[in-house]
Amino acid sequence: MNSQYNIVFSIQVFHEYFEKEICKYIDIQPNKTTANSINRYGFKINRNGNTFEFYSNVPKNISDYLNYIQANSQQDCFEFDLTSTDSNFTLYTELPTNWTDQFIYTSSNTVYENQKLVLTAASIPSTNSAIIGSVKIYFKDIIALLSTNNECNYTIKYESRATQWRYYIINKSEIPLNNPEIVSKIPVDFEQAITVTLQNGNRAVLFSSGKNLMKMSEIAKYQFDLVDRSTMSNQKGKTIFKGLPNPSPKNIGIEEENKEKIVTSSMYVYI
Repeated sequence: MNSQYNIVFSIQVFHEYFEKEICKYIDIQPNKTTANSINRYGFKINRNGNTFEFYSNVPKNISDYLNYIQANSQQDCFEFDLTSTDSNFTLYTELPTNWTDQFIYTSSNTVYENQKLVLTAASIPSTNSAIIGSVKIYFKDIIALLSTNNECNYTIKYESRATQWRYYIINKSEIPLNNPEIVSKIPVDFEQAITVTLQNGNRAVLFSSGKNLMKMSEIAKYQFDLVDRSTMSNQKGKTIFKGLPNPSPKNIGIEEENKEKIVTSSMYVYI
């Protein structure tokens, strides 16, 4: 006889960095106590893309069942550890550059955003670098939602890191550049180009977005071209490089400008 499973709650993970914000790189694993409860009380986990689902095979009222578990085990929540399967997670996520903490999410600390019940994060010092956070879904919060005929669908959201974009143009072909500029259909201003010397001794023309910080994304959201304009302002200029690259998380750096630390994304373009 097949057991009929009914959903108790779900957690969806979203991240600005990814297309449609679908984040598939956060693994939600029950801690030891919750794993024991899953085996003892007939729960089941299902994972589908960025969605984590927690099921029960108890046909009766789930609220009564949670009260029964709490009375007999002194357990008042389901607890899970969060890990990332992407080693670049802390690079493309909006976090302090010296981040060594971990996120703490609880069902008692939520806000409604666009009809979604979002788990808001606190943080504590981390004792395990492999774990980026933990989630506690309290029985009382599940019961409270069910009592008002609401589904227990939780959301975790991460923001993409905003960085100062730096394009280093290395003119290996010695193309004459009279008035090089970076242009885009989107109004994004770069600072006046300056000539710099790289660590390897190569000379480069540097374009910096300055105080205009832009968010990184897995799929390129900006289309920048390198053009060379004459002194005639009414001319569009000659396209030197069409489709400049968008930054990679691996090329993040920390620079200091006016005694302020700036997170930078450096891109080296050879022409």
